[in-house]
Amino acid sequence: MRNLKNEYKELLKQPLSQLEKSSDSTTVLFLKIYNSILNDQKLLVSEANKAIKNLGGLHVIGTERHESRRIDNQLRGRSGRQGDPGSSRFFLCLEDKLLRIFGGDKILNIMQNIGFEDDTPIQANLLNKSLESAQKKVESFNFDTRKQLFEYDQAINIQRNNVYVERRRIFEKESVRGWLIDYAERSCCDLVNRFKVDENSEAIKLITLKLQNLLGSSFPTDFIIEKTELQYLTFLQQQIEITYDLKEVELASIESGLLRELEKSFILQEIDNAWTVHLQKIAFLRDSIRWIAYGQKDPLTEYKKEAFKYFNIMLARIRHRVVYFVLRSKIILL
Repeated sequence: MRNLKNEYKELLKQPLSQLEKSSDSTTVLFLKIYNSILNDQKLLVSEANKAIKNLGGLHVIGTERHESRRIDNQLRGRSGRQGDPGSSRFFLCLEDKLLRIFGGDKILNIMQNIGFEDDTPIQANLLNKSLESAQKKVESFNFDTRKQLFEYDQAINIQRNNVYVERRRIFEKESVRGWLIDYAERSCCDLVNRFKVDENSEAIKLITLKLQNLLGSSFPTDFIIEKTELQYLTFLQQQIEITYDLKEVELASIESGLLRELEKSFILQEIDNAWTVHLQKIAFLRDSIRWIAYGQKDPLTEYKKEAFKYFNIMLARIRHRVVYFVLRSKIILL
């Protein structure tokens, strides 16, 4: 018995199947006491179960009705599990939220005019039907709300997947030099599309100066104005590749592979920062887009259009900033 007092805490931690295999006298005594207590408890539970069934089983009392009938049915279901007897009853006040929204005040005024006391119970099929109708309306409204939220989320989910796929591809690539060249060329195309050339010398000079500022290098601006837009764009793309090759040689003289590290670091950093700002703009857009319904426009359609425009602006900003930071980066040796 002394050994059992000292060891029972450790015996409680061990699986019962493992204890049953042991032939130790202390363990055998522990199992004998355990089985005796277990049988007594089973007998008490069985007698209590019979007594409860004889009294009619579990009775559930509800003090309010939920907006969803499914929740009410789940509550009722507690009273009759697996064929056991049971019953349920709901008691509602006319000031209950669900009744107050859908006509409870009218019923309360009628009772007061007739002269009913406040504690007089009301039982009527009409009231039950009105309550069920109110629940159906609320369920329909909630369903439409969830559906609308899902449609709003779908627009941003497509953008999120594109951003995550792009980040994953960057992580998996050993070199993203092609990405940077593509970013620079597309930034050049953005400038040309924004300021149409059309043999306009002022537009050509403006585009050239902006591209020089973006790349951090100068190249001749007094070339023939009569060049076509395609020839002009080809010239700018050549300057981008020359500038990038020079930057790679410059950084390679300091440390081999340094530009490869800068490329990934700048791209990932700009994607993360731009995506964070983009999500803030989308959240503000979602909160304010409902006002556009007053202009006889569909808020969801306009939301998708604006979200797509914001996304394109974000991508352009990422391209410009990455090219700017990579090509204008300077290494300071201490």
